[in-house]
Amino acid sequence: MQVNQNSSSCNNGHSNVKPVITPQPRALFAVSSLGLGHATRSLVLIHAFLAQGYQITIVSTGNALAFLRLELADCTAIDWQDRQDYPPLERGMGWQFYRYLIQDLIKTWSLIQKEHREFEKNSTEYDFIFSDGRYGFYSKWTPSFILSHQIAFVPPKGLKEISWLSDHLNAAALKKFDQIFIPDYPCPSNNLSGNLSHTPVLNDAENQYIGILSSYPHLNLKQDIDYLFVISGYLKEHKDTFVKSLLQQARQLAGIKVFILGDAEANEADYQSFEEENLTIYPLASGLLRQELFNRAKCIISRAGYTTVMDLVEHGKQALLIPTPNQTEQEYLGYYLHSLNHFISKEQTQAFDLCQALDEIQKTKIFTPPWQTNESVSRIRESMDRLIYKNFFTIIIPAHNEEKELGRTLEAILAQRYPSDRFEIIIVENGSLDATWAIAEQFVATHQSTRSIQLLRSALGVSNAKNAGLAQAAAHSEWVIFCDADTQFAPHALHQINTWINRHGTMALSVGTTRVLPAKPAGSYAWLWFSFYDFMHRLTRSSYAIQVARTPIARGIGFDPELSFSEDLVFIRECRRYGRFFFIPSDQVSTSVRRFEAKGYFRQGFRWLIEALMPVRMKKNRSYDVVR
Repeated sequence: MQVNQNSSSCNNGHSNVKPVITPQPRALFAVSSLGLGHATRSLVLIHAFLAQGYQITIVSTGNALAFLRLELADCTAIDWQDRQDYPPLERGMGWQFYRYLIQDLIKTWSLIQKEHREFEKNSTEYDFIFSDGRYGFYSKWTPSFILSHQIAFVPPKGLKEISWLSDHLNAAALKKFDQIFIPDYPCPSNNLSGNLSHTPVLNDAENQYIGILSSYPHLNLKQDIDYLFVISGYLKEHKDTFVKSLLQQARQLAGIKVFILGDAEANEADYQSFEEENLTIYPLASGLLRQELFNRAKCIISRAGYTTVMDLVEHGKQALLIPTPNQTEQEYLGYYLHSLNHFISKEQTQAFDLCQALDEIQKTKIFTPPWQTNESVSRIRESMDRLIYKNFFTIIIPAHNEEKELGRTLEAILAQRYPSDRFEIIIVENGSLDATWAIAEQFVATHQSTRSIQLLRSALGVSNAKNAGLAQAAAHSEWVIFCDADTQFAPHALHQINTWINRHGTMALSVGTTRVLPAKPAGSYAWLWFSFYDFMHRLTRSSYAIQVARTPIARGIGFDPELSFSEDLVFIRECRRYGRFFFIPSDQVSTSVRRFEAKGYFRQGFRWLIEALMPVRMKKNRSYDVVR
């Protein structure tokens, strides 16, 4: 064996090779606009991944999108998408409430299906997807995560008997994600969300209590604002009159008062008559102003949104919580936290007395969190890393008289949307009589400055070629992919293989294959036969065009040099002694139909069957009729 070309990841000590440039990772955050809380708590995670060098796409709409644009106005690593959100549930009054509820639930389900269908087409462009309240943003081939504290629902009056149905439907939607992050603490007797998050319906789903998330940093500022009113909430029909009532009552309070309306579209002229020397009104506060106001406040008056509760706990603030009418989640949270004496909760009614409610706050006992936001973010990142992790792949391509196919195969591998420093290409020419070597040599000379590429020459025979490639695989290689020189990868092949392996527990897997499609152009007859071959490979745990194996296992087993065909079947059988066989239903791998066109589908299939059933001793040292 002779090593003719090598790159920086090889072991020959070359020092004149340029370093591989790692592409910028990409992520998508889908953020619900049903209240600013989804945006504010997602913000802390967005900042964490921006600090890690991610290019981030943010999908949202309305006030949430406006808020995030203001907070991240100076960041150039963000793409924005304004996309319709679900309708606000639990609106209306009286019998209209139930009519709207049915109507909005149907519309929500329809929008979830639509956004998933449309998004799935481009989902492999991202390293991961993170959703906060947008149920359609998950993917078959990209790690998908969701943040939710509302696992169980508090049913409106009259619908309590069917609450089990809504809980299980919600759980079914959440289970489509790889991991459900619950922003609360696991202890049943020391938590913030009560029955909303601590429910048995997710016992069989991947979920983790990660603790609170707050986008407010701890600032060393004097607490000189006596009362900070943060009145956002997404049900505007319950908002305007009540805000003006609060403003009127707040004018009677001694001290400094500040109102944040949480509405980017609020008309400041409607509230100018309430402003005075010690009462200031902001339609929307973002950036440093938002952080300063919260840190300076002694007491908070707010809706009973869960994100607000987390902010209060993060900073140890006393608060008066006022649930939005008919918003059963907020009503439950207010009742639950009031019963534990952590906060005071009062209903929004015409008889609401602000001064009396504030007098009760001094009797509350502040909730002491087991850990805070920084630790929560670390737990999320640690949990995500397992699924985001980019395995290092060694792609070994035996090439014998492949001048017609090799160039296309190599160019397809270069087009992979997978970090270029996380895979290497090893081409092993063995006994070619055509221009295979020259084509491979030119390819390596052109691309080895930015890629890890090796070109080897081995003795004649596919087993010798594969063994030669294995011997030169990088020491840190985790998975090796053996593929024929006429087997081509679409751009997302490695991304799909990597995601599937990470999702299915890498330590239990040893060897497998992928779905293989006929290379275009191919008729319906070819597609039918290839579907049959995929079924048989899955059933019999075998493969011809492509094998994926754990590198340490593959190194220890190798290929029998006396076999010129069916060597992959023997290899797979031996690898299965050390772990499970797997089949990846990818749509990114295709192979030439030249064998079938030359021999006929039925005849070639029958020949493969006979070769598979033939005892190994009868296969050794037999020649193989190569079709080119």
